[in-house]
Amino acid sequence: MAADATRMRRDAAGRPAGEQDRHGAPLSALEWSPDGRLGRAAVRLPDGAWVAIEPGAGAPGPWGASDGLTLDGRPLTRLAAVDWTRVDRIPPLAEPARLPAGAGTALFNLLARLAVEQGVSVLRYDAPYPTEALFLALLESFRYVPADAGDPIAAFARGELAWTPAPHDVAIERGGVWVQRRARIEKIVVGGRAYYRPDWQGVRRLAPRAVRDAGDTVRASLVALGRVLEDHLVLAADGGVIAVPTPPADPPEIAPLAPGVVAGLVATVVATSAAPLAPWIARAARDVAFEWGPVEADLVEARGSRVRLSHRLRRALADTLRGRARADALAAGLAMLREAADLIADGLRARAQAALAAEPTDVQTAALEVSGPPPADARAIAAAAEALTRQAASG
Repeated sequence: MAADATRMRRDAAGRPAGEQDRHGAPLSALEWSPDGRLGRAAVRLPDGAWVAIEPGAGAPGPWGASDGLTLDGRPLTRLAAVDWTRVDRIPPLAEPARLPAGAGTALFNLLARLAVEQGVSVLRYDAPYPTEALFLALLESFRYVPADAGDPIAAFARGELAWTPAPHDVAIERGGVWVQRRARIEKIVVGGRAYYRPDWQGVRRLAPRAVRDAGDTVRASLVALGRVLEDHLVLAADGGVIAVPTPPADPPEIAPLAPGVVAGLVATVVATSAAPLAPWIARAARDVAFEWGPVEADLVEARGSRVRLSHRLRRALADTLRGRARADALAAGLAMLREAADLIADGLRARAQAALAAEPTDVQTAALEVSGPPPADARAIAAAAEALTRQAASG
């Protein structure tokens, strides 16, 4: 076993009892009943909280029996009941938006770890909402098959992919820095913010909070339009913390986003989301105020019904536009629009899912029957990109 690998503790019967990182910090805990079934499990989150799994304790869902999820004894949501002695599928969650940051990844990684322990080589996800966000979350602990799928995200949405378990290792480093790795460091969580590699099993993900290599170090950085804006953490190759630079402050001015830019942002989120959610995303956006303003060490901040985009984005676009021809400038504007849309997308999708989940069963059923990609409002998207480009060029 590698020195930086996660270690599994075992109980007197040889069953997995919980994971520890390379420093001995606990990452998960499992308690087994005398009859051999899982009695309770818990997984640690990057912020130090623990989410517990209570087999059979959740209210029945559309799938039947459910396992309950709790945080500090408070119910969070439920997932389709799992046979934890023989993990053979990836269960759907009733209300994923209710999970705290990192909980879904921790749950998936425990599933993957147990599947490896049990010799299960392939699992499937056959449930509603096979979204891009879920696909990316699964990539942290599994690998999709077939590996040569031409458009794996679309194939996942059609139910054509299976998943082989590939759990990651975690180390909690100095200052509570959460370092996640397989063959390399793939994800870092520091200060409540997660930083990702932009490439996962050949899939490119937009990663404004990026993990990148710089010489013999690994860095957690803010990136926009392919430009490194600032470094927030410097690690050694083994994950040890070398430095925590202080990020520069954002200017204090606050200004609303122009209505045309908001329309283009929302249209972009709709066009890149699961078809059943499209109308619900548009409705959810009507209750949100979008603005430019100061954001601490990040590119977006969401509080209640307000979403703030950092001035760093406008500066990055302005820097990119210098000396560019008009066609290239518009392409940069479109790229910035897509990156900004990705920053706000998860929040809007969560609002949309919550709104749809609150509707009567017949409404939910009708929504889930919608298939095919949602239509893109190309005019709104182009107008928003033009507006962003014009604003950035004018300073």
